[in-house]
Amino acid sequence: MSTKTSSTVQRAIQIINYLNESPGLQGVKEISDNLNISPPITHRLLTTLKMEGLVFQDAESKKYSLGTAFLEYANKFISDLPIASIIDPPLIQLRDATQETLGFYMLTSMYRICVIEHVSKQEISRKAGVGNKIPLHLGSSGRVILAYLNKDLQEQVLKYVSEEERNKLLPKLEEVRDTGYSINEEELTDNVGALSVPVFGAKGKVIAAISVSGPLFRWNKESMQPHIPFLLETARGISEKLY
Repeated sequence: MSTKTSSTVQRAIQIINYLNESPGLQGVKEISDNLNISPPITHRLLTTLKMEGLVFQDAESKKYSLGTAFLEYANKFISDLPIASIIDPPLIQLRDATQETLGFYMLTSMYRICVIEHVSKQEISRKAGVGNKIPLHLGSSGRVILAYLNKDLQEQVLKYVSEEERNKLLPKLEEVRDTGYSINEEELTDNVGALSVPVFGAKGKVIAAISVSGPLFRWNKESMQPHIPFLLETARGISEKLY
C-alpha cells in the first residue's frame, strides 16, 4: 500500500514539474506521452490536482497549466522563510537610495511574478503590485532572467515570440550577459522606466530579478547610471546568501 501511495505522489510531482518546465498549455496526451504515464492515470491525477488548485484547466482547450496555488506558495515562501530577512533589508536600502520603487520578481515557468514590492515614498511613484505576472520576454526584469536561463529553457520561451521580436530581443540578451543589467524606457508602461539585475540561487541558477522602476521624467537612462554599481552589488550580496 505504501509503495502504491508513493508511486502516485511521485507521478503527481512529475506532472507538476512537467507543467512548470513546459511553455503554454499542455493536453492529457502530451503529458502522458512525455512522462510515460497512461492517459487514464494522467487524467485522474490532473483532476485531483485541479481540485486542489495545483493545476488550471482552460475551459475552451481543456488543456492544463500550473494553478494559482503556486503563487500563494511563492508569496508564503518569501514572507515566512528566512529568505525574506535576507532580501528585504537590501531592497529597502535600494529604495531609499534611489527613491524609486523596488520590486523582487521570481521566475515561474515562462513568467516572472512580483513577490515583494517596496513602493517609492515620493508623491508620484510607480506601483506594479505584488502578484503581477509578466511574460519573460517583456521588460527589463524578464530580460535579465531570460538571458541567464539555460539554452533549452530559453528556447522554449523564444519559440513563442515572433521572428521580428526574437531578432530584436537576442541582441538585448547578449547585452545583459555583457553588462549584468538591463534598462527599459516605456516598454511596458507609458512614462515609466526600469533598471533590473538578476539574482542567482542554488548551483548558480537564475531565480529572480531585482527591478527599480519609476516615472520616466525622474527615472531614465541618464538618472539610472549612478545607481547601477549599487544595484549590481546588492544583487551579488543576495545571490551569495542564497547559494
